[in-house]
Amino acid sequence: MLDTVILNIPRDRVRDLANTNGGRPWDLQARTSSYEKHTKNPLRGVRDGVYRPRLTGIKRSIGQGQRISFVKIEFSVPKLLLGNNLEEVTEKDFPEVVELLRDRLLEAGCVVQKSHLVNASVTAFHPSKNIVLSKGYTASLVGKELSKINLNKKFDLDKTSFRNDGQSLQGHTIAHSVVFYDKIADLKKSKRKAIDKSQETPQLSLFSEVKKTTPGLEVLRMEIRLSQKQKLNSVLQKLGFSKDPTFEDIFKRDVCQKIVRFYWDTLIKGENLFLFELASGPKHILKSILKKYPKLKAKEAVYLVGLNLLCKDEGGIRDLREVLAGRLNQRSWYRVTDSIKKLNRRTVKKSVHDWVRQIEDSITKFKPLRNDTGPPVRRKVVLQTNK
Repeated sequence: MLDTVILNIPRDRVRDLANTNGGRPWDLQARTSSYEKHTKNPLRGVRDGVYRPRLTGIKRSIGQGQRISFVKIEFSVPKLLLGNNLEEVTEKDFPEVVELLRDRLLEAGCVVQKSHLVNASVTAFHPSKNIVLSKGYTASLVGKELSKINLNKKFDLDKTSFRNDGQSLQGHTIAHSVVFYDKIADLKKSKRKAIDKSQETPQLSLFSEVKKTTPGLEVLRMEIRLSQKQKLNSVLQKLGFSKDPTFEDIFKRDVCQKIVRFYWDTLIKGENLFLFELASGPKHILKSILKKYPKLKAKEAVYLVGLNLLCKDEGGIRDLREVLAGRLNQRSWYRVTDSIKKLNRRTVKKSVHDWVRQIEDSITKFKPLRNDTGPPVRRKVVLQTNK
């Protein structure tokens, strides 16, 4: 449901305790005449297996002799509560998350009232869904298929990366990004190579535990990273929610589900669903195009058949555009994408591969991947797939 969150709390609502057991002093990272940055990051988590948030103190001049001062609290919600982010939190976990967060801050030497955490301003957060695949589908196979989509255009995602033969696909800007990756495979990667860069002790041991208890588990992770406040507000308002949310506001199933659904529908269903149709011959494709567009000229129908096959070939739309790069300008490519939209409009859900329907169903149901036996963090990982 929800992974990383960044909260901002006014500095006067955070009280420092001197010589706290386990606490760390604030370390100066940067200073100018109008700006100061201090950090207080955890060191013990690597040794004792307890997940702790990262703290950043900011002082900034806003003109006319005025300054603002606040503390930024960055953490993974499921790692804080469960010790890993393969499992997912639910709305009912919110009071316990707030309690744990307050305790971890106290360990770091910072006293913050629970009410101030509940109502803290959210400057970034990552709605996500861990999707369990079945019927022989693997996360890397699905990732490889998803790499065929035209990822950049719709969301102005200026950088796209496709790594490790389908294990990860990411489109991103400074403001936001969408990531698909093989969650199980990512658990065993080093910090440098992993998509999830924060691999603490419980998370690192999870891979071997999963392989023992659920050896055939395949999990595709879809994560939306809303990294800037302006983009975060824009997405929330587009989906009917209020801007400038608090921590309590975004810790909602409805909010996270609608954001994940919005990105999936726009990226996949809106323009790229035809890429994942069950295999059919050129003549069958031609007949379906003529049925959908009975007034279409034969020459254009034949062109659409060829375009369909080229888009579905290895590398998909991404590679097709690279092949044509020297022969098509931006305007000409937009005409090609208009034709791609025609191909997508003739596609029906029942004609696509079953893994597409599995993702659709997982997003629609939005049930958490969760093991509810034993205490958090220390318990044996035997995941319930909620089928």
